[in-house]
Amino acid sequence: MRRMTRSAALAVVLALVLAACSGGGEEPADTTAPPPDTTAPADTPDTTQPADDGDTTDSTEPEADAATQSDILVRAFQEEPQVLGLDPFEAPDYAYDIVEVDTSQYKKDGPRRIAFAIQAPEFSWPATYNDAVTARMEEAYSDSELILSPTGLGEADTQVGTIEDLLVQQPDALIITPLTDVRGPIERAAAQGIPVLLCTGTAETDAYVTRVDRDNLLNGMLGAEWIAREIGYEGNIVLLGGPAGVPTAEARLEGAMAVFSKYPDINILGQEYTNWDAADGRTAMAAFLTQFDDIDAVWTDGAGQAVGAIEAFKEAGREIPPFAAEPLNGFLRLAAEEGFPFVAVGYPPSHSSQCLDAAMAVLDGEPVPSFINIEVPIFDTDELDEWYRPNCIDDLWLPTPLTDEQLIDQGMCEPA
Repeated sequence: MRRMTRSAALAVVLALVLAACSGGGEEPADTTAPPPDTTAPADTPDTTQPADDGDTTDSTEPEADAATQSDILVRAFQEEPQVLGLDPFEAPDYAYDIVEVDTSQYKKDGPRRIAFAIQAPEFSWPATYNDAVTARMEEAYSDSELILSPTGLGEADTQVGTIEDLLVQQPDALIITPLTDVRGPIERAAAQGIPVLLCTGTAETDAYVTRVDRDNLLNGMLGAEWIAREIGYEGNIVLLGGPAGVPTAEARLEGAMAVFSKYPDINILGQEYTNWDAADGRTAMAAFLTQFDDIDAVWTDGAGQAVGAIEAFKEAGREIPPFAAEPLNGFLRLAAEEGFPFVAVGYPPSHSSQCLDAAMAVLDGEPVPSFINIEVPIFDTDELDEWYRPNCIDDLWLPTPLTDEQLIDQGMCEPA
């Protein structure tokens, strides 16, 4: 799978933000559905998230109705499965606990210093994630300072030290993408009066102000329930998770296991962590294919390892079964070429810019929800032709907010 270069990703995101930021503090253009003239259906916003639920991703409008925000996650668990023709899910207890947070104590006028303990740009998703927040800072908050301190997946145990180093620089706000247990530095920052925001991931503490993320338990459940139905609630499956111990991956795996545990005739042959990496996915799947003659479906929590796993099926000369993954163009290309059933549940990397917007709202002293649930696309094989971009690079994460012309100008796509 080809990798998007950081320069290409930054160029793409800059174009996104240029279009979106003319309105001041508003968030970037809608990342939950492709823009006009793309291959996504025109009514995608109505299917990727319940209608009339308020804009939960726009952290620059924190005065949004608190009652609406408090039930948005409950409604997501109930309504999003129906996009795929599935029965509603029972929402977890924490979905009922979203409240509006008073941030007046953190108000700070003038230029701000924002520290961000972020995931290192080791592959296309975090590269876009990093560049999105950088571009948002340059376009919307150029009078302030953004300090990025990346940590790689293979060095997650060093993230606590990385955050401690950021605290020494006395930021006005601290954003963290948790890759390990970061409870200690979060609580120390809060004790120093520094507001902490979680961006993509969770932490075992309530000392942060808000969390901006997609509910990953829900993402894991959606793929798993679709898989269960696809195989008639019986059969042999394997699970390929992301990085071990990373909250995003663990929450998705927890959601999947909760679903599969309901069906006694579904047999989990094995589960492996793959670091969201194509090579790791190929290796893990090749081992499963050697060990098992019958694999009826594959649940993954990311498109990277799914691409590698599919290549392993091809190399083994085995029929590719149903897959649960994400809408990465390279994964969709394989689905188009090989014809296997799939479901794609999105997780747009550009939502890092919304985390920055939320931090700025906190420093404006405006109330923010305790959890901001980002909207994502949800679709299956029936909508492949509406989403797949055959003239674009494999590392294009969908949906893209860019027009066809912008994608071509940035070298992401060829003219159709």
